[in-house]
Amino acid sequence: MIVTVVSERACEAKLVLAARRSQSGRKVLLMDADSQPHARPALPVRSVNGKGVGAELENLGQRFQDIVVDADGRDSQGSRAALIAARVVVVPAENLDGDATRAARLAERIGNARLFNPGLRIVIVPADGDCRTAALLHAGLPGAELAAGDETLYASVFRV
Repeated sequence: MIVTVVSERACEAKLVLAARRSQSGRKVLLMDADSQPHARPALPVRSVNGKGVGAELENLGQRFQDIVVDADGRDSQGSRAALIAARVVVVPAENLDGDATRAARLAERIGNARLFNPGLRIVIVPADGDCRTAALLHAGLPGAELAAGDETLYASVFRV
């Protein structure tokens, strides 16, 4: 399963999902399709940018049971490819800082990805104490789920 975490800044969601899935005995890869350098966990990590993301995901899907992609929150080729390839997209609302314009742009990009990937599930992670941004995203993304906390996030993404 491919899970894409769309974030403009470093966030823990991708690490939590990849580490927990790996601990459950699955073969997991964390793919860094983000142009920002982030801390590296004790998991296999592959860095890919731009046009190579889609092809690399297709290739790596044969070798890994799950791939968690760290994608730019910006509109980039790599981010679009990661959204289209994903079964689930995770959106940490905290990274939008309550900015309605950025939330609307992100919702539009995810909506565009759904044109190519109609089965794409969306899980929004509300920021602590700020439900406004999550509500804006939720309103712009029909069928999106809300998941607060690591346990709920993991269960929502992997349906366990």
